Amino acid sequence: MQLQAYKSSLIEKLQRRYTVREAKQIAIRIFEAKLGLRRAEQVLEAQQELNPAQTAEIDQMLAELGKGIPIDYLLGETVFFGYDFIVDPSVLIPRPETEELVQLILERETDRQLEILDIGTGSGCIPIALKLEGKYKQVDACEVSEPALKLATKNAAKLKAEVNLFLLDILTQIPEGTYEVIVSNPPYVFKEELDGLDPKVVEYEPRIALSPEGKPLQFYHRILSILPEFAKPGARIYFEIHEEMGEKVDVLMRHYGLQSVEVLEDMYGRDRFAFGIYPS
Repeated sequence: MQLQAYKSSLIEKLQRRYTVREAKQIAIRIFEAKLGLRRAEQVLEAQQELNPAQTAEIDQMLAELGKGIPIDYLLGETVFFGYDFIVDPSVLIPRPETEELVQLILERETDRQLEILDIGTGSGCIPIALKLEGKYKQVDACEVSEPALKLATKNAAKLKAEVNLFLLDILTQIPEGTYEVIVSNPPYVFKEELDGLDPKVVEYEPRIALSPEGKPLQFYHRILSILPEFAKPGARIYFEIHEEMGEKVDVLMRHYGLQSVEVLEDMYGRDRFAFGIYPS
């Protein structure tokens, strides 16, 4: 079968589970991974004949997608801030809104001599992107999950990012260093929301990275309460938050004495980020 005809058939089948836009994007990614053809090449090689082995491999992937397994896990990679990251079920698949968080930090933190800590790093996407794009003096990141930490370490090595990654449970332990910028995208999905999420999120992505199990403010409380132990005077704090928790996180940050507190919207106009300054 010719490439274009097979691709059209693939997109049609994918639309049983995904939107048209998602189906087209997934098809492009599959052809890139399995045939080595980038988007433009897929158009130029539309008449190329696919052999049975190629179509069988893609058909098998389609069957896995039909079970709800995310395409990123099947391919073992995703793109974040223009970089190819390794992902597997031990980590949350990086989201576009987290790219916005990285962009926000890069725009506000222009001093390259900064020391930065990312709490709950998962795949390592935040600290690695900050190090590569911001060229900051020191970027550290902690993670409670050993499998996730191993994967983040692989990503740092693959992308040649000098990030110091270490195992730490922020709920029971305190980072040893002191930092001028602290960022965290902690679990914040409401427990009651989990049942309503897309099955490919709930069934395959790590629950520990999605929801604090009925305590939506747990990680914010903990991080803010121990800031005196590892935040330098004047340190800037950046959080990714649930769109319905803007007011609560704002109040919480002020309660712990942070100054210049802001709740910022994402590209869709939803409360998604919180910023504050630890007093000098």
